Amino acid sequence: MKIVVVNSLYTPHIIGGAEISTQILAETLVPAAEVHVLTVGGQKRSAGIESEVINGVTVHRLPYNNLYWIGEGYNAGTFKKMLRRLIDLYNPVQIRDVRKLLNKISPDLIHTQNLSGFGAAIWTSAEAGVPIVHTLRDYSLLSPVSSPIANPALARMYHLSSLAVSKRVSAVVGISSHILKRHTNAGLFPNAAKLVIPNVVDGYIAGASKDFDRKPLRIGYFGRIESEKGVRELVEAVHSLPREMVEQVIICGEGGLRQYLVELCRSDDRFVFTGKVTPKEARGFMAKADVTFVPSIWEEPFGRVIIESYQVGTPVYASAVGGIPDAVWNPDDFLFKPGSADAIKEKIAAFYDLSGDEKRSIQAQCLKHCSGFTKGSLLENHLALYARITESGSHPYTLAAANGRS
Repeated sequence: MKIVVVNSLYTPHIIGGAEISTQILAETLVPAAEVHVLTVGGQKRSAGIESEVINGVTVHRLPYNNLYWIGEGYNAGTFKKMLRRLIDLYNPVQIRDVRKLLNKISPDLIHTQNLSGFGAAIWTSAEAGVPIVHTLRDYSLLSPVSSPIANPALARMYHLSSLAVSKRVSAVVGISSHILKRHTNAGLFPNAAKLVIPNVVDGYIAGASKDFDRKPLRIGYFGRIESEKGVRELVEAVHSLPREMVEQVIICGEGGLRQYLVELCRSDDRFVFTGKVTPKEARGFMAKADVTFVPSIWEEPFGRVIIESYQVGTPVYASAVGGIPDAVWNPDDFLFKPGSADAIKEKIAAFYDLSGDEKRSIQAQCLKHCSGFTKGSLLENHLALYARITESGSHPYTLAAANGRS
């Protein structure tokens, strides 16, 4: 079987979890299929397509064919960013280049991921009879920015554009039930089979030995330091708690809110800002924490840091928003209201009050829970989906009927 995976960026160009998850998927499929990845590179049009093999995956980097490459777009102004996103709605040059490459590869199946830099219109590039699977990893089909409120007119344009071309998709996969519902409730993918396959979190499940009997607590935060991540509320919560309860807060990451929080915490030496760290370093900090907090305010598509924390044996409290509830063990006890410092305070106090034996029992359950997010389950679920598509035919209506879904 020959599979083409499409994503905006690919290793070594990594911005967030989508790139990591796409690489894991592509490499996990290698023993079962010939895998090609189509992605967007930083080269100009005159340089053409650049191809290389990475861990058994043939990676084809297309020129960005736009105002700038998204891998270097951090300093682009607001107007330039908006124009690039408008071009993404229908980029005939990119569509043409994708069509030529697909004709050359001649895949049995196309599996798209994040499409910034391509645009959803590349779904029209596929030859008739070649089924398309799409995995929802963000909300960019509904809005090119985190929240449609930020630019409702642009969000509506993206929504309507995606609505039209999503009819070509045979199956849509949500990395959480929330992100799948958000898109299907908006009318996208009307002809596709629908299912949830959670992300794999690549890492050894090896719970760190912890002295859960000791107090006060060491709390960890791992992620971007932005307002929508709720890290300010975590800081506010700890500020109002005594040292006898919280000994240290390790904040790993970078972001626009970091300097503000550093100044806010200048008089409280319990807060340690590590800056950007490697995944290995982050895992080490997680293992040393007694508990991790994921206080996101915006609708996270998934909760990768939750599973990463479980893998090293560190329990997690997280906000009840987006796809986070799908990742958390025992959501009744370990979720809290997003955007509330008081809710975070209550959970810190609740964990502090637990006995060492209770915390060890929680750790054991978390380690067991994260075993469901492995490469083995990812491969099994995707091969089963691909088999259903190829056996039932590529037409979306046929596939949906075969799965008993609309």
